[in-house]
Amino acid sequence: MEALEWSTALEIGHTEIDDDHRAMVGLLNRLQEASRRSDRVATRAVLAALETLTRDHFAREEHLMLDLHYEFTARHQKEHVHLFDEVRAQIEEMNEGIVSVAAIAGFIKRWLIDHVETSDRQLAAALARRRSQPL
Repeated sequence: MEALEWSTALEIGHTEIDDDHRAMVGLLNRLQEASRRSDRVATRAVLAALETLTRDHFAREEHLMLDLHYEFTARHQKEHVHLFDEVRAQIEEMNEGIVSVAAIAGFIKRWLIDHVETSDRQLAAALARRRSQPL
């Protein structure tokens, strides 16, 4: 799998969210590199960092959604829960030798791109509408 290069196509126009996504892309690329080197110590460290960043990122997004009274909050939160559940299951399977690190990285990469292009863009549009409303 090729490295994911950060581009403006992945930006949604909210600095904090975009910074988180940029950091996730960097960690995904580090995960792929650790996988290519078969470096289990680095793999576990990057997975832990990715989990922490993702959890914090989701909390930030969910705080924004609640503050905004965003109509799709419940659906967006379910997507977050589903990602965590799926990645945890894949990590368990990796530890049992069933799933490779590359497969986990590929899953997260596909999920991140899809989530940014759909759910996060919808959230960004709602945030932009709020910013454009008079006080």
